[in-house]
Amino acid sequence: MWQIRKFYLTEFLKTQRYFIPIMILFLQFHKLTYTEIFVLYAIQKAVVFLLEIPSGVFADQFGKKISLVFSRFCILPAYAVFAVADNFWLFLIAMVLMGVNKAFKSGTHKAYIYDYVEQNGTDISFTEVIGKGKFWARVGEALACAAGGVIAQKYGYGRVFMFALVPALLNCINALTYEKIEEKHKVSKFSLKSHFGHIFGSLGDIKSNRIVYRIIINSAIFAFCLDASEKFFQPYMQHVDIPVKCFGFIYAATFIVTAFGSRYAYLFEKKFSRANIVNVIGWFAVLPVLLLGLRFVSVAGVFLFLAIIFIRNVRRPPMITELNKHILSRKRATILSIDALFSALMALAFLPVVGYVSDALSEHSALLILAGVLVINQILFSIPPSEDKPAEPAETES
Repeated sequence: MWQIRKFYLTEFLKTQRYFIPIMILFLQFHKLTYTEIFVLYAIQKAVVFLLEIPSGVFADQFGKKISLVFSRFCILPAYAVFAVADNFWLFLIAMVLMGVNKAFKSGTHKAYIYDYVEQNGTDISFTEVIGKGKFWARVGEALACAAGGVIAQKYGYGRVFMFALVPALLNCINALTYEKIEEKHKVSKFSLKSHFGHIFGSLGDIKSNRIVYRIIINSAIFAFCLDASEKFFQPYMQHVDIPVKCFGFIYAATFIVTAFGSRYAYLFEKKFSRANIVNVIGWFAVLPVLLLGLRFVSVAGVFLFLAIIFIRNVRRPPMITELNKHILSRKRATILSIDALFSALMALAFLPVVGYVSDALSEHSALLILAGVLVINQILFSIPPSEDKPAEPAETES
């Protein structure tokens, strides 16, 4: 179906961020200190944190397509500001706009896809759509990383963002052409009382559903540990004397491998339950983090980091599908935003702790702690087997 292809196009276009390989260099080129750079990223995470639930409520109350178009639009002025910025405050404006973009697209796009697949009775499953979407995202990311360094070297750091504006604009146009879906609730005018009622109702649904809150907690801890572990990838490559000029190609190869992993992750569902899949993958993730924490230092260790990136991407589609299975359509975007919110909170609270441990002790000590947290997460918050999804109630919300 053409709409399904639009989903894949969105995933490809959104990862055409040619600045990824040179972002820190770009900020340092404009005389920003590491403290200022980390403050910028912290503020961006704070924006995402503050807007996660309101953005999900906005999507549920006013329509998921409207929310998606708004999120795609916000990235355009962000890239334009980056292209001309030369001081901390302009970079701050651009980072805030990128935070708004992330908040309004997280959860909402998956909720839109889930509802579209469910309402149109397609032969393709939600997990397959998400998995194939991640495939195209990783392909796009690999191509962008490979091109980004070349563009920066030939035309300058600022021009990289001008190039990124083109696919961002196309992505905005693509979102405008999305088909309408049936919103399984009555879209209302703004009401602070009803919106807070919607939020607390969704939190109540999470609290009362053992599977939902375990998925949200497990997913957030898992994502945090693997994201934190991945941040040691570049220093590790330096330690094993891999030339910096090869970093971009290694990242590109990594994204290609993870693209195929995400592309075919849905095939496991034909033989195993999603709960078993995510639990087994969760245990597999412990091994590379543990080995790296035990001071495995070799060029071959690069493959352990590749395994971390691969596992993180392959696990996400069945995890999201299992979560969607247990939440109602009329609260889906809100609950998925709560899921993203909890993940952002984990990163906001504990990434500085991981950094402190790395500075005070060593990177290996930090990795050992992360491996331990992964083990505890799998013991305390493993995903139990589940039955069919909850039925949509006939009555409307008050």
